[in-house]
Amino acid sequence: MRPTTTRRAHRLTGLALFCAGFAAGPVDAQTLPPSLIVVLVVDQMRADTIERYSDQWTSGLRRLLDEGAVFREAKHSYFGTLTCAGHATIATGTVPRTHGMILDGWWDPMAGQRVRCTADDTVEIVAYGPGARERHGPARMLVPTLADELRLQNDPPAQVAAFAVKARAAVPLAGRRGDAVAWFDAGNVWTTSTAFTDAPLPFIANYIRAQPVEDALGLVWTPLHGSSATTSTKGGDFAYTLAAEPGREFYNAWRRSPWADEYVTGLAIASVDALALGAGSGTDYLAVGFSAPDYVGHDFGPHSAEVQDIYLRLDRAIGRLLDHLDRNVGHDRYVVALSADHGLGPTPKHATEMGLDAGRIDRREVIDHVNAVLEPFFGPGKHAVGMTHIEFYFALGVYDRLLASPEALSAVLEALEQYPGIHRVYRGEELETGPFGDRVTQQVARSYYPERSGDLVIIPKPYWYTWVRAADHGTGYDYDARVPLVIAGPGIIPGHYSTAAAPEDLAPTLAFLAGVTLARPDGLVLTDALSDRNRP
Repeated sequence: MRPTTTRRAHRLTGLALFCAGFAAGPVDAQTLPPSLIVVLVVDQMRADTIERYSDQWTSGLRRLLDEGAVFREAKHSYFGTLTCAGHATIATGTVPRTHGMILDGWWDPMAGQRVRCTADDTVEIVAYGPGARERHGPARMLVPTLADELRLQNDPPAQVAAFAVKARAAVPLAGRRGDAVAWFDAGNVWTTSTAFTDAPLPFIANYIRAQPVEDALGLVWTPLHGSSATTSTKGGDFAYTLAAEPGREFYNAWRRSPWADEYVTGLAIASVDALALGAGSGTDYLAVGFSAPDYVGHDFGPHSAEVQDIYLRLDRAIGRLLDHLDRNVGHDRYVVALSADHGLGPTPKHATEMGLDAGRIDRREVIDHVNAVLEPFFGPGKHAVGMTHIEFYFALGVYDRLLASPEALSAVLEALEQYPGIHRVYRGEELETGPFGDRVTQQVARSYYPERSGDLVIIPKPYWYTWVRAADHGTGYDYDARVPLVIAGPGIIPGHYSTAAAPEDLAPTLAFLAGVTLARPDGLVLTDALSDRNRP
């Protein structure tokens, strides 16, 4: 491996880079665009995963660390670190304040319920089997993705493929359109929608027919040979048997198994062949979301034996994809980027055992508590109606009444700030203007989109969460925000970089390599990692 790079990175927008005449770094305007851009997003991967487990990696992850530019101080710059927000950030080069995909969804005051970020009633389901239940599309994304710009600006337009178990991963990675986009529906069937195609694609249908998910019925997940993870985190032998019959138990377990990530890898490989990705005169785009680590991390915690083994198997899955790309696209004709949508905090139980202040914030209790506080002012009623992680919502018109009643507003804010596990409460209007003097407020403001965010934004203390799983994420603290960020391929200088970086820098950097521009990125081009070695 190359030694850590310590010089300061030049992180410039495309215009500033042009005006500087490229004097700031070793970038050459004649570098050939890659034939294929590959974006790999791990759903839940802490930055310290590299230190903990990389000595066991021998394939794809190992290769990326050895051959790529590794940004060791990369972290998400916003607070609400959830799946949809993270994938949209990586795909667009913008933060939730810009792309609008806050958290995994938000409260709709008109409908009186939470809406999911990619739910779209204007599209129809296009399923690869019976039972699909959910309609998803990109309508709620407010800015184009890198894939969109490659389709718009390339001649011929880029071919776009994106796959993940979760719709909220696959859809943001694809953008407005896509030649092959699929996710595993809650009805336990591979699915897409008319946002992307009017009919099932033959190559996907053939792949699913030849290799059905149900081939995993009855399989037993045990640690790979050579893994140091041999004992279950919950005690006893590390052996998890998938149900022998199709049904809810089987499909839930399959999503939480290494076979889920291996499946999306297979779909990605099939798309390379069927669409001839990387074989044309322009730059094509392939994105893969690996969802299993998130399910496993929530169930067992970030440093569990199960998470360790899932990453070891992911190393092999990514290696299989890269080997296929070497043979079918060419080792020097594609660029691959890897990052994660978020990290993961320790289980509150483990944090408490280590002597830390940790726990869970019951969102229903918080809502009831605020309604009790407001009863002397507004009378009995459901004045507070929703809380989605950090976003807190009042019924229509109630927040305006609070703003007109400083005493009532003060009582609510004081009651919330004294509630166990709550660090700070922001009023929505506070986050619409800047500058902001402290890091946490800056992070929260980058997550705030007025039409979707809460009337109030509630920030938990470190190691406190507002969900009920064993381990969780969703904050801007480093265990949630710091993630791997690696770029490898022609035009990239391998090495470990200690300079600041963020996942929103990936799309601008990849766009620069492809010779396209993004409309209004929040991220910047990581020019320190770019070279002119691919110049013809």
